[in-house]
This record gives sequence, structure tokens and C-alpha cells, in this order.
Amino acid sequence: MNRSDYMFKKIIIEICKELNIKYTILSNDWIIKLVKFNKTKYIIGNKFNLNKYTSGQAMCDKSAFYDILINLNIPTCIHNIIYNDLDKQKLITYFEKNNKIIVIKPNTGASGTDVYKITDKEELLIKAKKLLKKYQSISICPYYNIKYEYRVVVLDNKIKLIYRKENPKVVGDGKTKIKDLLIKFNKYYFKDKTLSNKILKPGEEYVYDWRFNLTRGSIASIDIDDNLKEQLSKIAIKVASKLEIRFASIDIIELYDNKLLVLEANNCVTLSKCLNFIPNGYNIAKEIYKEALIKMFEE
Repeated sequence: MNRSDYMFKKIIIEICKELNIKYTILSNDWIIKLVKFNKTKYIIGNKFNLNKYTSGQAMCDKSAFYDILINLNIPTCIHNIIYNDLDKQKLITYFEKNNKIIVIKPNTGASGTDVYKITDKEELLIKAKKLLKKYQSISICPYYNIKYEYRVVVLDNKIKLIYRKENPKVVGDGKTKIKDLLIKFNKYYFKDKTLSNKILKPGEEYVYDWRFNLTRGSIASIDIDDNLKEQLSKIAIKVASKLEIRFASIDIIELYDNKLLVLEANNCVTLSKCLNFIPNGYNIAKEIYKEALIKMFEE
């Protein structure tokens, strides 16, 4: 959990009061201690202690998660682990085999932090060296031309929420500034940003960020075709059941050829950033977290 995630803490405190759970906030909001029925439970970050340790570890390791899903014949995004930047030839060979456009990222990262799209060999070596000084390992991946990314929240093999993430991309009309187009796209994120006053030509595209993170300007929508929802649900339930995951959000990408691939799963179930975009979002998030808390104390 982001230590400044006020909304998450607010929701949990409301639930605790409703369910007569005694709570104590510890470690600068990082830990919430919960006591009821002479049982003590903890939420650490946004991690509820419902998942097994092994399931949680698999979700936190992108390369391991990929290996597990491929072994289970579940279509997933490729993640190859790199431990040492001295293995330059391996990096270069991978780069060239993937049409000289790849993505590198921390193997255990989140929120799009230190995730780079690489199109230059020298940049690849510089970024890899930088990341390996900061992290124990990194993942190198092909670049997928993603149409949409979907987040599926699963609790005990039941789908609790599905929403689509759209990255901050705007199209010009020959009259409106990039700044105003982006504010119209996502006022919550862009209203206080310093943005370009350039006016795009009619039909000209401007991509603020190629990533689909809500923390980087993307928006969420629940306007998803029922048939697609069913496909996404089946994939997410299969991942959760095979890995014995009780509570998680599972990210699935849709390519322009309509192919669906699992991107990753998140042991931290973070819903705060999507609340602005989903009708009745606050109450939906609250009900999901409430059910998770109740299940914690049933154990």
C-alpha cells in the first residue's frame, strides 16, 4: 500500500467500525492490526492474509509467475529474468530477436515504476545496468501492442469486479490544446500537471504514456462486452484456482487481434485509483474489502 493511500485506510476503518473489529494503525499506515473473536489479523500494504505464502510469492515474481502459467498452458505475457548486466550479449540477442523493441522492468515491481520501452541497443544496456543496481533482478519482455488492459478482482474463485484500463491517448481536432484534451480525458490526474499547449492536427494522436497504470494517467471503465467479460472471468478463475489464489487482482491484456494474455497477478488488491471512474465505485470497493475481512476472521 502506498503510505499516502488515505482512501484505502478510510474504507478499512469504516468496515472495522461496522463489523466491531478493533483496529490499530501501525508503521506509518503500512500495517493495520485487526482484532475480533480473540483473533488477530493483519493487513500489510494492501495484502490481506488470505493467500498462501507460495501463492503470494508467485504473484510478486513476474518471471516465476510466467513460468508457472506457461507450465499450466495458460496464455501469458513472456517475462525472462536477468540477474547480471554483464551478460550483455544475452540482452542484445533478445533485443534483436524481438524486432529491436522490448520492455524491461523490475522483476518484482509495481505501478509501472521503472518500466521502459526500449528501441535502442545502447539505451538497453544503460537502463539494464541502472535497474540491476537498484533491483536484484529484472524482467525482459517482448513489446506487446496492447489495445486494452483489464483488471479482474477475484475472491475465493468468484469475480468481484472487472474494469478496463485505457492509457492516456488523445486525438486532435485542430482546435484544442493537448493540455485540454488530456484534462478532458482524465481530470483527476491531469488537472494539476504541466502540459503542452500545442494544438494537434485533426486525427493526430498524442500518447502521454504507453503504459496502462491508473497511477500514470490511465482511466478505468466497466463498459465491457458481456462475451468478453465471460472470457476474462474464465481466464482469471483458472489462474486463481490453479495457483490456489484466494484474493487478488489479475491483469489481462487484449491485443489488436483480440488475443487475450495474462500480464500479471497482484497480491495487493488496490482499488482506490479506480473509484473516480466507476459508478458507485466507493461502495463496490468497500463491499469487496468487507467480504475479504469477514473471510479472514472465518479461518
